[in-house]
Amino acid sequence: MNNSQRLQASPPESTAISKDHSRLIQYLIFIMTAVLMLAPTLPIALQVFVDRPLYSDGWHFTLANLVKLFGARETYSVLKTTAIFALLTVVIAQVGGVAAALLIGRTDLPGRQAIGGVLMWPLYLSHLIFAMGFVIIYGPSGFFTQWLAQHLGGMPWNLYSVGGMSIVAGISQIPLAYLYCLYGAVRSVDPALENAARTVGAKPLSVLARITLPLMIPSIIASTALNLVIAVETLSIPLFLGGPSRIETLSTYLYHQGIAASNPDHGLIAASSLLLVVLVGSTLMIQRLLLKQGHRYETVKGKGSRTSQLRLGALRWPLAIIIGLGLFFLIVVPILGVVLRAFTTFLSPLVAPWTMLTLKNFTSLFSSEVYVRAIENTFVISFFSASIGTILAALVALTIQRSNFRFAKTLEVFAYLPRVIPGMITGLGIFYAAIVFPPMALLRGNIWIIVIAYVMATLPLALGAIQPAVVQISADLDKAARTVGANWFTSMRIIVLPLLRSSMIGAFTLLFIFHLKSYIIAIFLIAPGLEVMGVSMLSLWTNGDVGMTAAFATLQMVLIALFLIATRLFFRVKLYD
Repeated sequence: MNNSQRLQASPPESTAISKDHSRLIQYLIFIMTAVLMLAPTLPIALQVFVDRPLYSDGWHFTLANLVKLFGARETYSVLKTTAIFALLTVVIAQVGGVAAALLIGRTDLPGRQAIGGVLMWPLYLSHLIFAMGFVIIYGPSGFFTQWLAQHLGGMPWNLYSVGGMSIVAGISQIPLAYLYCLYGAVRSVDPALENAARTVGAKPLSVLARITLPLMIPSIIASTALNLVIAVETLSIPLFLGGPSRIETLSTYLYHQGIAASNPDHGLIAASSLLLVVLVGSTLMIQRLLLKQGHRYETVKGKGSRTSQLRLGALRWPLAIIIGLGLFFLIVVPILGVVLRAFTTFLSPLVAPWTMLTLKNFTSLFSSEVYVRAIENTFVISFFSASIGTILAALVALTIQRSNFRFAKTLEVFAYLPRVIPGMITGLGIFYAAIVFPPMALLRGNIWIIVIAYVMATLPLALGAIQPAVVQISADLDKAARTVGANWFTSMRIIVLPLLRSSMIGAFTLLFIFHLKSYIIAIFLIAPGLEVMGVSMLSLWTNGDVGMTAAFATLQMVLIALFLIATRLFFRVKLYD
């Protein structure tokens, strides 16, 4: 029986019952989303205003935690460092991403496909692996740093500084700015505007700077806000590079006060978390205000037009060589450094690497029950959280875009709420929720508590991949289904969901990779038996076991690469084209 036959089989007299059934499903979606989003948020807000941990008896309301936070001189030093680090990171990421989008998307730059592909590598890796690669190659004891020191008589740079942290973080976040600007603006700019400038003698770079770049402002604002949020909440880069120099950002301050502390100050942790949420929320609010006038930058109208490439002329090969060298030394070399360190006992320019080759790091990794369990847990958690997240995102998107549900706007606000809550705070909130709410306590000690944390934190990511696809599907299709007696849920299930298959597979792929490399969300939820790869790598690094950390990182990179290849071959999914 095909879809139309199934729809025609629905008796007209069951319309009222079907409508009630659909409304019940919509309310269930709303309640599930609201609980997921609010359960971790409310306990953190409560912990800010009580005088002892929530799991203790006899607590009372107080403002002492806020007084302690804002009364400490250290707080303002941490905020100042965080602001400088975040701003430098965003400048580097945006300049690199915007330039790459212009050159790759609108010019005849040689090798632009390969350049774009390599530029995406940091997006597939966790900041932890990227930071590790820079330490191994460019740190004070790094391979390349020591080689240069031998020939120059001293270290040419200091990676363990705010500047060094910002460079590494900025490079790792260039792909986000690049993607936003490439797909959000560069490929949709009306070439007639550029052609008009060229007809009056404007040179290619002048056209890009005066015509194309101003039209990219909405995409630049959106990617700037996202990169600023990521810079504020990132942990591994300031921890690895700032730790040796005692440089503290808000994220490392939370880590040291919570995970690394023998007697955590829960009130101070919650107050610091609230401050971080306020900073992130303010950033997104400013982005929303700035994009209110986004219609002023519209260039895509009803009439289609062919895109054309700007010719760089004599600048083609010099620019290609400069960009290629930059990608080689700033992306390829650090990644190769991690892989090489995984297969050596020691990495130094004073000793030939091939004389130090070994499989000991991998043998130790796979002979450890804890680390093997971490690998297994990571796969199980990634699969279930990506599956649940994709299904929930599809249901939420359909309720928002394809129903007359009275609380659809509120549902959308709840669904995008995690954008304001950094990943570390999500994990902390789930930790508190498992203490305060009895139903959540049932999840303590098993992997489902991490699955729920991942689903909550990444729902906006999945929704961002699925919601635009729902908008593109004509509403006439499900309206036609309803005319023959189908209720809302039936028309969505039979008509719309099959058409969302590609976007749902894409969302699953995106979530699976994100969860596979993630560690910051799970950092407050780890317990014996709940180990995951990212947190295990962080623990190994802080304990000084660089070889096993590199082996873990290499394994994770191989797994991500194999998964990307498999999804491309079997499902034709391309996260970048």
